[in-house]
Amino acid sequence: MIIFITALAIMSLISTTVIIVLIVKQLRSNSQHSKQKKMILEEGTTAQAVIQSIQQTNAQVDNQPEVLLHLEVTKPDGEVVHTEVKAVIPIISIPSFQKGSVIEVKYMMIGQERRYEVVGAYLPS
Repeated sequence: MIIFITALAIMSLISTTVIIVLIVKQLRSNSQHSKQKKMILEEGTTAQAVIQSIQQTNAQVDNQPEVLLHLEVTKPDGEVVHTEVKAVIPIISIPSFQKGSVIEVKYMMIGQERRYEVVGAYLPS
């Protein structure tokens, strides 16, 4: 019986440790992603985008809705690119983010990928 209780306690400690490690990894990933967004918005190249569609994702950040935007981006050199961007939109700005609306985005190469961010999107501090 003592062996069973000891084994159960060890399994509980291992499970708790695994959960803590996974939470820490997720928090670090979120922090890095947030830093990249801020860097793109501060240092990225400005472009205009037309919203082709907007869908709510069912996620919220600080009671602000997250949306998936399908965009047609016109870069400064005239090249047109189609992309998807997840962004958290302040509730008071929702009327500006409708199909056909022109919005400002910024983009930057990160690694081998061109990343786009929406100017005016909500970024938690």
